[in-house]
Amino acid sequence: MNAHIDIPVILAGLYLVLVLYVPDAIMKHRNPLPCKAFFALWNLILTVFSAVGTYYTVPHIVSLIWNRGLRYSACADVHESFYDTPAGFWVAVFILSKIPELMDTVFLVIQKKDIIFLHWYHHVTVMLYCWHAYSTKIGSGLWFAAMNFSVHSIMYFYYFLGAVGARSLIRPIAPLITSLQLLQMVVGMAVTIATFVWRQDSEGCSVNAANSRMGLIMYTSYFILFAALFKKLYLTPGGRKKTSTEAAAIAPEKKRK
Repeated sequence: MNAHIDIPVILAGLYLVLVLYVPDAIMKHRNPLPCKAFFALWNLILTVFSAVGTYYTVPHIVSLIWNRGLRYSACADVHESFYDTPAGFWVAVFILSKIPELMDTVFLVIQKKDIIFLHWYHHVTVMLYCWHAYSTKIGSGLWFAAMNFSVHSIMYFYYFLGAVGARSLIRPIAPLITSLQLLQMVVGMAVTIATFVWRQDSEGCSVNAANSRMGLIMYTSYFILFAALFKKLYLTPGGRKKTSTEAAAIAPEKKRK
């Protein structure tokens, strides 16, 4: 990761070209490409991937908390707490998965669907942050991976069911998904602040100060954006009819005009 820190930066630049240039410059006068089957398969793959990641990371972090305490689970040296375990492997795969997850946006572009700010901002910042977090070996990385795996296993399954025509059956769980993501941001902020504070005392904490600052900004901005989305979708009268987004704002549905 340290030897190739340029990779996520280059990919972020190319990704922004895809988001900000391709829809209007290339796809504007073209018909949407039919890819419903591929989109469904993609979401099924991500569902299974996230579920397996949850299976390996969540029990491991629960075990750390139960046997060694909350602080240890977020502050211990990564080589001691999880790097050389199956959970450590899945944390590494989690970091790298943020690159292929950019395909979420490719599907939206070729189907000529809206790409809201939260969607592309989330993808870019998560990819950059995760790469930096892994390269600096932060002890709290297992927390962030476990939470993301857990929420994504539900979210991508929701999108898979929607892609195969079961949207009317699963629509009631959309608020739950957004609520879980809000909870994820709250826990992310709490863990980041806690590790930053613990880092200041004599016992210390295996986190990077710059990464903590970036993480707090990232989680706080996500919380604000997801809270605004939740308010618009579920607390504003007629909000669901006025917006083009669904659930976690990762897969907008409305076609571009």
